[in-house]
Amino acid sequence: MNTPPPLPDPPPGALMRAVTGPLLLITLGVLLAMDHLGQVSFGRTWPALLIVFGACKLMERVGSTSV
Repeated sequence: MNTPPPLPDPPPGALMRAVTGPLLLITLGVLLAMDHLGQVSFGRTWPALLIVFGACKLMERVGSTSV
């Protein structure tokens, strides 16, 4: 019985790259829901998307240099 070879390690920052898209979509959904419910206007909260994107990129960069 042959065992399969071990899987290679993922490249640095791969986890954060995989999480960035879903995290942005969740943030967008929350902001649009808040706009729809009348709590806060989307026009005032859209910069939160830029903040989340920047935080994801920062974590991706930090994760890639810590190896």
